[in-house]
Amino acid sequence: TDRFALNNYTDYIAFFFQYAFAATAATIVAGTIAERCKMIAYIYYSLFLTAFVYPIVVHAIWNEDGFLSASHNPPFRGVGMIDFAGSGVVHMTGGATAFVAAIVLGPRIGRFTDNDGNELAEPNNFP
Repeated sequence: TDRFALNNYTDYIAFFFQYAFAATAATIVAGTIAERCKMIAYIYYSLFLTAFVYPIVVHAIWNEDGFLSASHNPPFRGVGMIDFAGSGVVHMTGGATAFVAAIVLGPRIGRFTDNDGNELAEPNNFP
């Protein structure tokens, strides 16, 4: 907590690195919720994801004291997790939250119907 909100923090390169990963996790969700919610809802969702969810997952995997880390003593289920280059944390966090968002928001309304509510014709091959 001594470095909360960047107090007494001088390693801004590491901060930007984590910032970019958190933003990437949030953009994975964007494709899932496109046309399903308002922009302000996506902004709130992204803020919640990057400020609360992502740091908890990162700590659990990348920190030596994190319960999923292979460096934790004893390692989780005898093995722990090693995440090379951070792709596992970013894609797992983004994918899991995108999955939850898709369940909560449901299907895109009007995707398979026209403006009058009639079902669209089945696509076919053109000669």
